[in-house]
Amino acid sequence: MTETISRIDPQVSRGNIGDRWGRLVARRRWVVLAIWTLLAVGSAVLYPALQNSLVGANFSVPGTESSRADDLIERHFESFGSEQLVVTFTSESVNTSDPAFRERVGEVVGQLRQSPDVLRVVDPYETAGFVPTISEDGTSALAFVGIGGEASDRIAVAERVQEMIGSASGNGVEVAVTGYSPMTVDLTRVESEDAVRAESIGLPIAFVVLILALGSVVAGIVPLVSTGIGVLAAFGMFALLSNVMTFDVLVTTVAAMFGLGLGIDYALFIVSRFREEIGRTPSDDPDRTERAVGAAMGTAGHTIVISGLVVLIALGALAIVDVPAVQSISLVVALTIATVVVVAWTLLPAILAVLGTRIGAWSLPRRFQPPSVDEHDAAVPTWWSRWAQHVIERPWRYTAASAAVLVVCLIPIGSISYGVDLGAEALSAEPSGRANTVLTEKFAPGTISPITIVFTGEDDSPLGPQQMATVNAFADSVRGDDRVAYALAQPEGGRSLLIVVPSVPIDSTEASDLVGSLREQAVAAGDRDGTNVSVGGTTALVVDASDEISGKFAWVVAAVLAFSLFYLAVVFRSVVIPLKAVAMNLLVTGAALGATVAVFQWGWGSSLLGFESPGYIQVYLPVTVFAVVFGLSMDYEVFLIGRMREVFVRGASNDVAVVDGIEHTARPITAAAAIMIAVFASFLTADVLELKQFGFALAIAVLFDAVLVRMMMVPAMMKLFGERNWWPGSNRSRADSGRYEAVGS
Repeated sequence: MTETISRIDPQVSRGNIGDRWGRLVARRRWVVLAIWTLLAVGSAVLYPALQNSLVGANFSVPGTESSRADDLIERHFESFGSEQLVVTFTSESVNTSDPAFRERVGEVVGQLRQSPDVLRVVDPYETAGFVPTISEDGTSALAFVGIGGEASDRIAVAERVQEMIGSASGNGVEVAVTGYSPMTVDLTRVESEDAVRAESIGLPIAFVVLILALGSVVAGIVPLVSTGIGVLAAFGMFALLSNVMTFDVLVTTVAAMFGLGLGIDYALFIVSRFREEIGRTPSDDPDRTERAVGAAMGTAGHTIVISGLVVLIALGALAIVDVPAVQSISLVVALTIATVVVVAWTLLPAILAVLGTRIGAWSLPRRFQPPSVDEHDAAVPTWWSRWAQHVIERPWRYTAASAAVLVVCLIPIGSISYGVDLGAEALSAEPSGRANTVLTEKFAPGTISPITIVFTGEDDSPLGPQQMATVNAFADSVRGDDRVAYALAQPEGGRSLLIVVPSVPIDSTEASDLVGSLREQAVAAGDRDGTNVSVGGTTALVVDASDEISGKFAWVVAAVLAFSLFYLAVVFRSVVIPLKAVAMNLLVTGAALGATVAVFQWGWGSSLLGFESPGYIQVYLPVTVFAVVFGLSMDYEVFLIGRMREVFVRGASNDVAVVDGIEHTARPITAAAAIMIAVFASFLTADVLELKQFGFALAIAVLFDAVLVRMMMVPAMMKLFGERNWWPGSNRSRADSGRYEAVGS
């Protein structure tokens, strides 16, 4: 015997806020469309300003040793500059001693010295005592360029220097410039190309999925249009905010990734419910479209607001982490999600009101239509209702199997290591990438951004004779380290700056270990005679950011869990459901991060995905992915459980509510998951490693969540807990229970 569920779907309660709002927008649809048209045009005009204002990721943590070192350099070594750019000169036909080579170097150095943006230039032919500036084989030379200012100022300077250097090659000599800021400029361009390529793959797949999920071409276009305008509006907002704050290079890419994935999902849920409602409303009803818009906003619209708020709560927890790069990403994602929710509540219902029954234009054949479109199909068991019935008849089996898979995938997270890949591998075709190649092959990779060590007396006073001797001894000890290519002490104003050029890439684990060793030596030196030693530089910033993030990770998790539990308890008026949701979502996020560690840290499948593992995960990825994935998991939880509760409170049994919830939400949830996976996984084609990591982690998390959790664990555990799921319970209308009945067949 199998059991199917025969019922008449409950009518949506009229008069709630979403319903009234949807009807209002439907009546004012042309005004709403006009406003959004103006906003979209304005945002498009502002977009170039956003691109021009992007800076590199800021890993500085206030109060840390690396931040103190940077402050001391700015205060006492002003001529050194806040950042050192490296200009490379290389030739396959002309030697560095050749007059043509020297002439080319002299012309470029002269131009740079005349620039008001440049603090100083070290000519490779001058005896500066810094580091070797002529390669051993005589084919390459280096000039060092000191620049100052804030991060955004240095980006602008780097662009002007690149423009100046761009036409400097000649006489057989190739000239290029690198450094943190020039790499950021080039990385912005590469990531933009990565995003365009990823979207050109992901969006067509999303469009096909939307057509299959919604049953018509027109219905499939609507979510893409509304979400695209929402993401564009978010960009316009960022452009305005860039006048008072800075955004790093990941802004547009991350905004597009999350905005498209979540925005299309939200629109899909609303359009799906609109089609269901307009299908059950009598065709001779003059207010048919208005009623359907109101009903869709009163149900699916209400659900996406809850979902969006849960995601924002999760992202808000990232404010605990005092790393600007992490806070910037969380702010960008939060504003983007808020924008797409606003679009879903304003622009989308206006579009639906204009289309009305034309939402079904260019429909698929009837057998491919969603079963909820025609109310007469309600009594016919669907594949999804049969699947739900199958699962709840075997609850222990599906709970154990899905949990086992997630736990196995979670195991690698125990060996997670942090670092920051600066994207040098992705810049091989860019000017900074060509300069990096010269440094790596002819000099030392660490020349791109040396470690800086500042020595002062107590309370920032000048050094005494004994302390100066300590500096010299420290420098001699550092030069003996195999991980160090060069080290030079530069005294100024009674203080000393030791510039350490690593022989290893600055974003490698070896460079991070070197920073740790230098700091241990610095503590020992300070204990001897009171010398204050501060180790800074890009690698040191990353080490301090890693410590801050790993130290605050547990607090972020606790905050997300606490807020989510409270919020879901209020929404569902239940204790059991929020506890189960949090436990399952923890499994999903942990499994996704564990799989990411296995692939990108351990290198499993690296050749297939086209990258070389650096041996660590991007420092800001785990905490960011945890918050975002936890929020996305809640998205499906709210949508699925919200539908079950809608049925349960009207008198249906727990089993009927579970089957009904799966039947009516599985198709859009599966479609939404497929869309998110397509959007996120398309970033695996990116050249920049951090985009690959983000794309993989998010795609695998959505896959786990939609398949293992929503379609297996949720119905199975809902069955196991029975009506205890709804404890302490909601007001139920047993008068309506006759509208739901189990029919044996």
